[in-house]
Amino acid sequence: MKRTNKLFANLSLTILLLAFFTAKSQTNNPPKAFQFSFYGYVDYEMVYDSRQVVTAREANVLLFPRNTRPDPDGKDLNAVPNLNFTVLSSRAGTRISGPEALGAKTEALFEVDFFGTRADNFGLVRLRHAMIKLSWEKTEMLAGQYWHPLFIPECFPNTVTFAGGVPYFSLNRAPQFRLSYITGKLRVTGVMLTHSDFPSLGPEGPSSTYIRNSGIPETLLQAIYRSNNFLAGATLGFQVIRPRTFTKTEPHYASGENMITPQINAFSSVTFGKTSFKVQAYYNENNSHVVMLGGYGEASLIDEEKGMYDYSGLRVATGWAEIETSFNNFKTAIMCGYAHNFGSEKAITGEIFARGADIAYMYRISPRIVYTSGKTQFGLELMYDRAFYGTPDAFYRFTETKGVSNLRSVFLIKYNFAG
Repeated sequence: MKRTNKLFANLSLTILLLAFFTAKSQTNNPPKAFQFSFYGYVDYEMVYDSRQVVTAREANVLLFPRNTRPDPDGKDLNAVPNLNFTVLSSRAGTRISGPEALGAKTEALFEVDFFGTRADNFGLVRLRHAMIKLSWEKTEMLAGQYWHPLFIPECFPNTVTFAGGVPYFSLNRAPQFRLSYITGKLRVTGVMLTHSDFPSLGPEGPSSTYIRNSGIPETLLQAIYRSNNFLAGATLGFQVIRPRTFTKTEPHYASGENMITPQINAFSSVTFGKTSFKVQAYYNENNSHVVMLGGYGEASLIDEEKGMYDYSGLRVATGWAEIETSFNNFKTAIMCGYAHNFGSEKAITGEIFARGADIAYMYRISPRIVYTSGKTQFGLELMYDRAFYGTPDAFYRFTETKGVSNLRSVFLIKYNFAG
C-alpha cells in the first residue's frame, strides 16, 4: 500500500508539472521573457533473454549473462529464459530560455522518467536532468544535474533499448559545476561533480557517502573538437572516495584512507552522407559509478592492530564501436563492445567492492533495425553477450575461464512528442 501511495503521489506530481509546462508552451500569449519547449516520448519494449542475466531496474538495463550454477545433477540453474514487457524508460521534459543574466544567455533543462533510483523502487518518478546554463560569447557555465563528462551526448550507442550500450559505455548523471571555453571548433571544459543516484560501490553498498566523506569532488578536464561531420575528444580526471571513516572491527578506530583512481576516455564520430561511425575507449580503476565493469578492494593491512586497510582498484579497459546507416524510413546499425579486467596492482586481502569481479573479459555484438513513420518508431534489436568467468587470484587475474552467453531480443514501439 505504501508503494502504491508513493507511486500515485509521484505520478500526480509529474502530471501537474507537465500540464503546467504544456500550458506555458502552448499559450497564445506567453510571457516574452520566457520560452518553454516541451518534449518526451512513450516507450514500450518487449524483451526476451535466453538465460538469466545480471541487470538493473526490473531487467531493463542489461549488464551481462549470469554465471553457470549447476545443481546436484549438473543442470545449470541459470539456464532459464526471461521475458519482460516494460515502459519504464518513458520520459518527459522541458527546455526553458529566459532573460539574460550577467550579460549571458540563460537556459534551463528539467527532465524526468519512471526508472526510480534503486532496484527496489522502479516505476517511481526519477529526476534525470535539472540544470541551469549561462552562455557568453566564448564561455559557458553549467550548474545542476546533467550528464557525467564520460558520457558524450554526440557520441554514444544509439541502441533500440534504453542504455543498450551499458556496460561498454558510461551511463551517469551527476550534480555538477562545469565551465567551458570555446574557441573556433575547440571546446575545453573543466568539471567538478559529486554522486547522486549513480554512486560508487562500497562497504555500505551503492552510496554517495563515499565521495562526500572524501571532501573532494570528482574532477575532470575535457577537450572536444567539432566540425560539420567530425567530432573527436578526450577526457582526463580523477575520483577520490573514502570507503570507511572508521575501521570495521571493534574497537573502531578513525580511518582516513582514501581511494584515488583515474577517469580516462577518448572518442570520435564521423558522418559520411547517411552513414555514421562512432568509437570510444575507456580506462578506469573504479568505474562502478558509471555502470561499467570493475571496482576496487581492500588491499594490504597498513595497521594490523587497528584493522586498517589501504585500497587498490581493478584496472579495466573498455571500448565500443558502432556503424549506422539510413535509407528511406529505415535505420540499420551494428554496435560491438569489449571489456577486459587487467586486475589489481596490489593483492586484495580484504573485501572487494566491484561489478563482475569474477569476469576476466566479455564482449557484445548487437545489430538493430528501426522504422520511423511520423513520430512513431518501431525497432528490433538483438544483443549477443558472452562473458568469460573464472576464479581470480589475489590480484584478480585469471588463468582459466569459461564463456557464458546470452541472446537478448528487443522489440520497441516509441511515440515521440514535443510542444
